[in-house]
Amino acid sequence: MMLSRKNFLQKKIVFKMDQENNNNKFSLSVFFEKNKIKLLVIISLIILIIFGVIILGEVNKNKVAKLSETFNKAQILIKNDKRDEALNSLIMLINQNETFYSPSALNLIIENNLIKDEDKIISLFNQILKDTKLDEETKNLIIIKKTFFIGDKIEEADLLKTFKPIIQSNSIWKSTASDYLKKYYISKREFEKAKEFKFENK
Repeated sequence: MMLSRKNFLQKKIVFKMDQENNNNKFSLSVFFEKNKIKLLVIISLIILIIFGVIILGEVNKNKVAKLSETFNKAQILIKNDKRDEALNSLIMLINQNETFYSPSALNLIIENNLIKDEDKIISLFNQILKDTKLDEETKNLIIIKKTFFIGDKIEEADLLKTFKPIIQSNSIWKSTASDYLKKYYISKREFEKAKEFKFENK
């Protein structure tokens, strides 16, 4: 029985498709065979990375839990008038360079006057600002707290150098910094300079 031209073309197309599929299967099998070791290494690395991330997350969670426990114990020690023990725990927390508990430990030291040496307190502020990975707003807040702590002892040039970058940014603390500078100049009866920072605060 003779095939019509239409049927012949259809069978030819099907044959070509089958041939292409076979070629693709062959190419893939050859590729996997040639790169078997590389693929195994890549898959192993992906699995290791996933497990590493999970383990690191658990380690960080346990670390934060221990820091929280240490901070709470320090608060109890202060209430029980065991100031030296509390201070040792809080200094340890600061040295951990943790974004929440290191600044909180310094706040507790200042609030309870556990260190009377102002230079030591300033040194701890500097340590946190330098060694702790803070977000920009937290960093600005600690800079402002440090400046408030120094108070009238700060030189005008240092005050401007410290606060101008905050005022010129979009920080949520820019108005606090500007208001401080305005009051600083008013206290010195330098009213023209005070107006300058009032204008920047608008």
